[in-house]
Amino acid sequence: MKKKTVSKAKKEAWTEFSRYIRLRDCLDTTGTTTHGRCVTCGNTFEFSRLQAGHFIPGRTNAVLFDERGVHAQCVGCNMFGRGMWPEYYQYMKEEYGEETIFELVALRRTVKKWTASDLEEIRDLYRAKIDELFNGAA
Repeated sequence: MKKKTVSKAKKEAWTEFSRYIRLRDCLDTTGTTTHGRCVTCGNTFEFSRLQAGHFIPGRTNAVLFDERGVHAQCVGCNMFGRGMWPEYYQYMKEEYGEETIFELVALRRTVKKWTASDLEEIRDLYRAKIDELFNGAA
């Protein structure tokens, strides 16, 4: 049997992590799994129109899967608005405080190497967290 590449494992882990973040934020902002509020513009969108947007740009490995720095954003804010950093900063400051912001900024500068096995564990963790969200929402 062929071993899974780090790249493929990372994509699978990101798919589950992104889904978890969007579901978490939909439940937190609207109480449903079908719609959620964008963390930066405040508008409500269908789940499929939300992305898991990073507060720290660049998606470096050290912050890629840090739940504190990833939240539901609409495509307009995340992609076309380049993350809407001033608005995102204000949200982060109110929600987590400046200490967490400083931690995430410092973490970005660290080097994190993933193995395929690490990433498969992350994928499985977020699949389980998704199941918990749905069981709690029912």
